[in-house]
Amino acid sequence: MSNPTDAINAALDRLSRHPFYRDRLPASVADEAAFAATIPLMSRADLVAEMQKPSYGAFGGEKIVRMNLSPMGGGLVPVMQTRRDLDRTTSACRTHLDACGVEPGDVCAVFFGYHLFVAGLFYQTQMEAHGVACIPLGPGEADRAAEICKANNVNILAGNPSFSLRLIEAGVRPPKVFFAGGEAFTGNPTLFNAVADAMPGAMLVDSFSLSEFLPVARTFPGGQGVHVFDELVYAEVIDPETLAPVADGERGELVLTHLHKEAQPLVRYRTGDLTVKITTPSVFGRTICLPLVVFGRTDEMVKVKGVKLYPSEIRSVLLGIDGLDGKYRIAVSKKPGGGDAIRLTLSGTGGGDVIDRVAHRFKSQTLVGADDIAIVETLDDGPAVVDEREN
Repeated sequence: MSNPTDAINAALDRLSRHPFYRDRLPASVADEAAFAATIPLMSRADLVAEMQKPSYGAFGGEKIVRMNLSPMGGGLVPVMQTRRDLDRTTSACRTHLDACGVEPGDVCAVFFGYHLFVAGLFYQTQMEAHGVACIPLGPGEADRAAEICKANNVNILAGNPSFSLRLIEAGVRPPKVFFAGGEAFTGNPTLFNAVADAMPGAMLVDSFSLSEFLPVARTFPGGQGVHVFDELVYAEVIDPETLAPVADGERGELVLTHLHKEAQPLVRYRTGDLTVKITTPSVFGRTICLPLVVFGRTDEMVKVKGVKLYPSEIRSVLLGIDGLDGKYRIAVSKKPGGGDAIRLTLSGTGGGDVIDRVAHRFKSQTLVGADDIAIVETLDDGPAVVDEREN
């Protein structure tokens, strides 16, 4: 995005006349700071409430050509695209396919779901538009899928990393590009390294998207983490408590704005996802990077040692560490001499080397150190966080 304020103002000029945003949005702002200060945040509950109105409320009326469904608010909510929405998304994705060396004549097998949900058709559409033969296999049936891949010279894979490892074990040749999704990938070093070992020489692509925002960001050659498709979305990171923007490199909640979308355009939409945003030199024209992708949710927060700790971050800390089953409990207490103490109890097996790895990753991820880490064979049911300072 050459000038974010220009792109924001073009979106505001259009959306200030939209039925949902009329009288809610100005036609322009002075700069990005003014955008954050004056434009209200929007939640998923706001979207669900409007979509549940007759004919989708203010989000109805567009010429919809594709409708997927996404679990929201206890039910399935339509996620809609116009022809121009699809064309614009496909164009952005084709620049990424070019960057990764995907070209006409390649053959892609897509293992993401097609039934109701969005990912399968999303990859199918962009591959076909790029001149790539695409086989819509969907998830499951690894042995049959492997035979189909081998018989049809598949050299591009798009799907769940764990399932793709099963395909390689079943004799599918390593692809030249693998598009990962459906589970933590670069954030899970054990899984990522296993895929890298099984697919030597492959371009490994991590991604982040929501059904409401597709795509948001992907791995680009030579980049780190994932780079935002800033021709489609404007990304902010805010403090989920104060709602103020945080500086680049600080943890916070990802907030997204559609810059062009015709169907269901969303402005300053709170994702609930915990991430870090930085600005980098241009990587294939994109400079907004999420170096750690997303690594938690902002639904819960506890202040410890003056730092905001998001308990769901612990899941990414434990990913890929052998012997641990992912269950944890954080207890925060007062030290006898003053200050906070953090006790982390994990479920699984392991000795001092596992505890040392957890301690290092915990501090690197959360920015605070754990005072005590214990591993137990079975962790009793209970809350993930216990704040003993309130007793």
